[in-house]
Amino acid sequence: MFKNQAVVMLGDINVDNIWPVPAIPQPGRDGLVDNVKMECGGAILNSCILLDRLNVQTILLGCVGEDIWADHLRRELAQTRINLSALQTSRAANTGLDFILVTPDGERTMFGYRGANKWLDSAKITPSLFQDAAMLHISGYALLEAPQSEAVLRAVRYASERNIPVSIDTGLEPVMRNKAGFREILPALRICISGVEEVDQLLRAGSPKEAAEKLIAAGVGLAAIKLGRQGSLLMRKGETVRCPAFSVDVVDTTGAGDAFSAGLLYGYLQGLSLGASGMLASALGALAAMADGAGFSLPDKQTLVAFLREAQWPEGVDAENLKAELLTHFS
Repeated sequence: MFKNQAVVMLGDINVDNIWPVPAIPQPGRDGLVDNVKMECGGAILNSCILLDRLNVQTILLGCVGEDIWADHLRRELAQTRINLSALQTSRAANTGLDFILVTPDGERTMFGYRGANKWLDSAKITPSLFQDAAMLHISGYALLEAPQSEAVLRAVRYASERNIPVSIDTGLEPVMRNKAGFREILPALRICISGVEEVDQLLRAGSPKEAAEKLIAAGVGLAAIKLGRQGSLLMRKGETVRCPAFSVDVVDTTGAGDAFSAGLLYGYLQGLSLGASGMLASALGALAAMADGAGFSLPDKQTLVAFLREAQWPEGVDAENLKAELLTHFS
């Protein structure tokens, strides 16, 4: 296990504006809402908040602007233990913003302004950042464009030189736009969290099993293939585990994938079994989908433990032993 060490979390930092709409309006029509919610957001920040709530030390590596949005983020994050010493500020653009339309089925449609995120300066990323690091985790969106993508490659190099595990949650749009960048770092990855479509774009894979196998063959230590409502498939050399999703009433899927990633990273860092790590990730993803928004709306440890104890576990897993492993760990 990696006690008393921090996870360096590299990726986009945004302010989410969440609009629950009855339906996506036709072009030229109005979409009226009864309320709007503003949250700290961005894939990496959502995972960071969850890990912090599970008592994992984190260092947030990203870039914001010099504006009221950045001030809001700093005020909100001051209530956490997240280390903000590596958070950069740029005058080149405003802080990243997401406008998220959520329909009654919980599905989200996102309009994103990446803003200052892409101006992450690689020259400010030094070896000292990784001196006490347990892991480097990257959001695939950080590979969308330079100079942020250059900062990713620099961070991966420093982590690899120090034998620090590197993980990534790919995302489809980043993979489609920067296949070369993802292929370059694949051999350095201890964990790759992705989907069949993303892996197909990179390595030509037609099924979850083939996608996982292709990632392992490319040098990845642990391949995690997200399958939405069907759960996930986890594979490492000599072991394959299928983790069904929990059945819950979905409110908003914003942040569900980020919560899944946080659970998988937590399981790895704490030395949990592959099955327990996968079902922990599924539980956190389910809880995120039951919440209105992401950020500080994501579950805390107490909510997670209650869910693990009381929820109807899906068929197809050794629920008794996996549940016991997780509840014993969190007791």
